[in-house]
Amino acid sequence: MNVIKQLQIKFVYSMILIEMIVFAVILLSLNFAITRREVNEAKDFLVYLSNNNGHRPRPKPYHDDKRGGSFPPAEFLNDIDATSSASREHPEDFFHNFSDFFRVEHATESNLRNYFSVKILSNGAIVEVIQDFPLNYTDNEIRNLVNGILDDGKISGSVRGVLYYIRELNNSYKLICMVNRNSELKTLNKLYIYSSMLYLLSIIVSVLISIPISKYMIRPAKEAFIKQKQFIADASHELKTPIAVIGANIDVLEGEIKNNKWLEYIKTENKRMGELVKDLLYLAKNDSGRNELTFCDFDFSNAVENSVLPFEVVAFEAGKTLEFDIQKGITCYGDEKSLKQVFIILVDNALKNSEEGAKITVRSYAEGQKIFYKVHNTGAGIQKDELEKIFLRFYRSDSSRARKTGGYGLGLAIARAIAQDHNGSLTADSEFGKWAEFTLAIPRKK
Repeated sequence: MNVIKQLQIKFVYSMILIEMIVFAVILLSLNFAITRREVNEAKDFLVYLSNNNGHRPRPKPYHDDKRGGSFPPAEFLNDIDATSSASREHPEDFFHNFSDFFRVEHATESNLRNYFSVKILSNGAIVEVIQDFPLNYTDNEIRNLVNGILDDGKISGSVRGVLYYIRELNNSYKLICMVNRNSELKTLNKLYIYSSMLYLLSIIVSVLISIPISKYMIRPAKEAFIKQKQFIADASHELKTPIAVIGANIDVLEGEIKNNKWLEYIKTENKRMGELVKDLLYLAKNDSGRNELTFCDFDFSNAVENSVLPFEVVAFEAGKTLEFDIQKGITCYGDEKSLKQVFIILVDNALKNSEEGAKITVRSYAEGQKIFYKVHNTGAGIQKDELEKIFLRFYRSDSSRARKTGGYGLGLAIARAIAQDHNGSLTADSEFGKWAEFTLAIPRKK
């Protein structure tokens, strides 16, 4: 069922990744648009101030030519008890006296209040501070701001949260228009914080939603996978009986027909078929979680010796050298029978995939809370792009030697499955044309 779990995990990761990208694009675009608009409005306002000598100009009285009168209308003036007869005769003067109550603000200046302008000489000396309302800055603070702006050396920019724009009035004077954006920056910072919190919340929600959806989406694949593995297990189990019957009949015929090469061919292929069915049955049971492993404490060092020592004769007959470096007294918690199968598979694999005169070294040692079993052999080695492929079922790195070495390419797949059953790992490393090494690492204790 590891394949189903991996499929579900990949599905969840894919959904979360897509949602993260979508939310990130939306929130970043929104924050960028708001920030850019706020900055552009402030810049437009500074240009607006510079074109009006540092002031925000007051609107002129409105004259309604269609009515033939002036603004404000007489009806409005009649409602004001304090209005004098002189004001009735000169309504434009009355309007100027109350202009602050009738101002029509510019579109780009409505939210900008803390602004001022400074007229300076070419040498940086302040000539005049232009303001439309009392400032929150002292003379010393204004002097420091002007010095910072001049040191910045730009026509426009930002210094300590104050956005500025410089306009050349003539050869002797410069006008620096400034607006304090610290309040806006604090608001934008809060916006960024809330956006980040919303982003994290969306990721958490997406994880909670993706898990049940992934289970629903992969249900058909899970059912098909279970049926396939069940079929392989059942078929492998059913094939064991006819293979055993064929083997028994071959033994009977050998007693009656001596030295028959055709019978030897049948016996050899029947044996190979029996091994293939056995391997397929193991993998099928492992995939469906039906392998019965007996975990207990056992002597790991002794198990390695008993598994590997019989290969000394095989190596000698093949013209190869088999060496051992086994640390004594290592105990392990696991299934001894299945781990011995791994030891045998790796040594057998090294003998089959090395040339005459090769050196095979078996090492076993404990380091920290892990136990390592390494099989190193000189020879052709394995190409880098095949270091993971060789653990695939039925994969052969050199198909031309399939008949010569025997097997079906299931040994390493079984060995890795056993390693994973022990919460361990089986990896391969190699320098092509020189050597190859397989490393089994499993926990020492439960």
